[in-house]
Amino acid sequence: MNQSFVIGYFGGSITEGAGASDPEKTSWRALTTAWLAQRFPEFTVTGVNAAIGGTGSDLGAFRCSHDLLVHRPDLVFVEFAVNDKDGAREWILRSLEGVVRQIRIVLPRSEIVLVYTTTKDKPSREAQIHQEVADYYCLPVIDVGKALWQAIGSGVLTVEQALPDGVHPSDAGYAVYAQQVRRFLQTRSAPFVAPSAVMPSKPLVANPLVEAGLIDAWEWAGEGWTKDPADLAGRYPHRLCADGPGSELIVVFQGRVIGLYWLVAPDSGDIEWSLDAGLPQTLSSFDQYALHFTRAHCRILASDLPDGTHTLHLKVLATRQHDSTGHALRLGAFLVSR
Repeated sequence: MNQSFVIGYFGGSITEGAGASDPEKTSWRALTTAWLAQRFPEFTVTGVNAAIGGTGSDLGAFRCSHDLLVHRPDLVFVEFAVNDKDGAREWILRSLEGVVRQIRIVLPRSEIVLVYTTTKDKPSREAQIHQEVADYYCLPVIDVGKALWQAIGSGVLTVEQALPDGVHPSDAGYAVYAQQVRRFLQTRSAPFVAPSAVMPSKPLVANPLVEAGLIDAWEWAGEGWTKDPADLAGRYPHRLCADGPGSELIVVFQGRVIGLYWLVAPDSGDIEWSLDAGLPQTLSSFDQYALHFTRAHCRILASDLPDGTHTLHLKVLATRQHDSTGHALRLGAFLVSR
């Protein structure tokens, strides 16, 4: 009987395969899984797509257990550098280190590999920040973005051919990514390789998101809210919904970090929120991409609260963004970390 080998792909839209003619066949993720299955026929190789477009390592830390660790992968590719571009250095380190430590704690024998992709702007700051975590935990790194620019520099591809929209590779671009990943994997004599990294007792930064997780929004259903069994763009099994201005929700939680895991859609509306009876603030679940595609996304409300019990108050507002068609708020879960 064949042994099983599970590969976890944890990242953003480039790991999902956006831009590929068929993400399940021509993305770097799909090409890598197919190659490993061919190289090791004695194993039943399975690829787990745990990537969400437009999200970074912060949401990754909160959904790591729910979306990735539950599948118990033997090998995990982590690709968030491009999507971490707007984050503060300290927050990126807390988030990525949280992902790494969670994997190490639950699956100490699994291999973790950081993958650096690219865009037409050649981002490097975020990869350098990720490299701090890689160095601290002795994690291998595959710079597929560098390989793509080498292919462009040698005339094999033009920028337009490799990155048609400036971010997401074409099939030809993904083939270069996959080839670079294969070169790394060819150094392994078998899929099951003891990780070279250690688990330092002291984290690299203070308060990494190790105890980060999801609190199901259904637990807080109240008047004006509906438990909708429809999923959150395929990324969470159900959602808590309100589309009437004035609908309120009170959530009591324990921790230092709180955020919202919600749906961004064409009819998404605005909310008012406050913590511990503090000054109310406004936020919209609609953004510039909502008219083009509906997706699961997150917003961190506070990241340095005193450890202890806190109360979050949410209210759906009558206002909405100019291009939004409604006031809907659809919550999958609350993001909480101690």
